[in-house]
Amino acid sequence: MNREKLFHRFSGLTIIAVIVLFFLGGLVRVTGSGMGCPDWPKCFGSWIPPTSESQLPDDYKETYKQKREKKVNRLIGFLNKIGMHSKAEEIAQSNWILEAHAFSFPRAYTEYVNRLWGALTGIFALIAAFFSIGFRKSAFWKMAYTFLGVFFVAYNGWLGSLVVDTNLLGGIVTIHFVLAFLALFFFMLGYYHSKPALSDKFVKHQKIWISITLSMGLIQLISGTLVREQADFLSRSGTVLSTENMELLGSVFNLHRITAPIMAIILLFIWINNQAYKERKNINTIYLVLFGILVIQIISGMVNVSQNFPVVSQLLHVVAGSLLISGLLFLVIQEFKIKSIR
Repeated sequence: MNREKLFHRFSGLTIIAVIVLFFLGGLVRVTGSGMGCPDWPKCFGSWIPPTSESQLPDDYKETYKQKREKKVNRLIGFLNKIGMHSKAEEIAQSNWILEAHAFSFPRAYTEYVNRLWGALTGIFALIAAFFSIGFRKSAFWKMAYTFLGVFFVAYNGWLGSLVVDTNLLGGIVTIHFVLAFLALFFFMLGYYHSKPALSDKFVKHQKIWISITLSMGLIQLISGTLVREQADFLSRSGTVLSTENMELLGSVFNLHRITAPIMAIILLFIWINNQAYKERKNINTIYLVLFGILVIQIISGMVNVSQNFPVVSQLLHVVAGSLLISGLLFLVIQEFKIKSIR
């Protein structure tokens, strides 16, 4: 197998691995397993987590609490040095950051599997980057995009450790999620750089519409993670969310809800507009699939609100949203590869 095929093999594996990470990350989030392992990169001080609490020292909670306190204090000092005094003060006043977490086998191994898959994703990314070096003269941007993807995969891995150190601190979790899509986008750019587009037919204003849809999708993504962080904050303060007090989630919740139906209308409009062009049959099928995924996301979101956020619908909502953004990134790349206008 030549270098180009090996590059596309491992670059493709990286893309798939990142998409799977969205599912695993969503599973960690909705099951409350983010602190299933109180340390990083090990889990309870071991590369393989214990299977029961009896395997841990009696004072393990206090031990990990003290370790986290040292790391949090370093973070506070760093934020003060770079002038982020308000954020440093917010962290210093958040006593829940040092909250001790009891061992839970399901949560520990849910988080552990997520970390193992993340490590495997990193290995695939590094191998893809190695083979991309062969394109430094013939297709420089293929290599450049791949190395940017590796950078964001690595940076996101570091952010994962910071998420653990700060007990799922608001803002960091959102950045952690968004940067995963940035890594995915760069690997997609590298992978599809020299591949032909799914269609050679350009429809007027199509690039504008898909760009608007992606922008709205990113707004929905960020607002959704902020809503989840606000829900976590309310939960820590003892507030139980229900259909009667959703206003506690703030205006960002309304923004999150409004963008979804608008995106659905635009995707349906694009699909109908493409029906007249046989050359766009394959790419049009993807538009229809994404419309269906968006409908699933909307329905699962409605179930979340009406049924007090059941785990299954939460996971379905996160996975559908992740697949939607991944698909929109792919479509943007495809549409902007089409040069001819007919």
